Amino acid sequence: MIGKNLSIIGGSGGMGQVFGRYFKQHGFKITIFARNEDKLKAVAKDLEVEYELDLEKCVVNADIVMLSIPIHSTSDMIEKIAPMMKKNSLIFDITSLKLETSMILHKVHKIYPINCVSIHPMFGPGIKNLKNYGIIVLRIGGTNQYDKIINELLEIFRSDGIIITETTPDIHDSRIAITLGVPHMFNILFLNLLKRTNKPLTELTTFTGTTFLLQKVFAESIIQREMEMFGEIQIENEKFHEILDIFEDLIKEYKKVIKNKDLNHFKKLFSEALEYSKEDTHFEDSYKYFYEFMKILKGKKV
Repeated sequence: MIGKNLSIIGGSGGMGQVFGRYFKQHGFKITIFARNEDKLKAVAKDLEVEYELDLEKCVVNADIVMLSIPIHSTSDMIEKIAPMMKKNSLIFDITSLKLETSMILHKVHKIYPINCVSIHPMFGPGIKNLKNYGIIVLRIGGTNQYDKIINELLEIFRSDGIIITETTPDIHDSRIAITLGVPHMFNILFLNLLKRTNKPLTELTTFTGTTFLLQKVFAESIIQREMEMFGEIQIENEKFHEILDIFEDLIKEYKKVIKNKDLNHFKKLFSEALEYSKEDTHFEDSYKYFYEFMKILKGKKV
């Protein structure tokens, strides 16, 4: 049976708090660790959980250790705490890139008698109800208790209606380059493009159509989030670099179409996008969703 002592490294951050609350609701004893002592104590008080200022003390008696820290720090932290962990304990990270992390987890479980899994929650720290949201899972390996422990962990998630998708590091990073890297890039570039027109956003808003308004709101919600994380997801993911090459070619093609007033080629691009979209289950209701969003925005007098 999976143990109930869970330590969260980076527990004072947004996702650390989400999972702190979540596992506490499932009867776990939570201990959080973070570098900022004042914030750590404040969050521990708010969540009504324990905190620890000593990393080893936080880890040594934990049945589960969760890492909720920046991507660039995760691998080093795994190697640092793995020797401290007790036999048959479980470690998992929630980073957005998996190739390097999974290699380090594979390395440590072959040296130490611990269990390793890597997960990627497909939601952010503003989440309230996890039902119908997804978690990507990469099984790594561990002791002879591995399957039992991992399956119990996943069953906790499933019991709340969380959708579990299991995959490999390569497929994960390839898909994340598209589903996270691309929309982040588009929204960052969208706001920078507007800025470079030298037109104040408040002025542009008075000319806002429905499409512009929604795109503006999406972009503004993105740009308020963690810059470092967005940068790492794009800069450190080689799969995203491949997407950039495709995007560069597409922009060149599109520019040529517009400059040459080539309506036939424009229709071809438009039609190809339309046909691709029809494969999606949301396609038929997409316009309805669009105006539901608009009702919400207009109701708030945006």
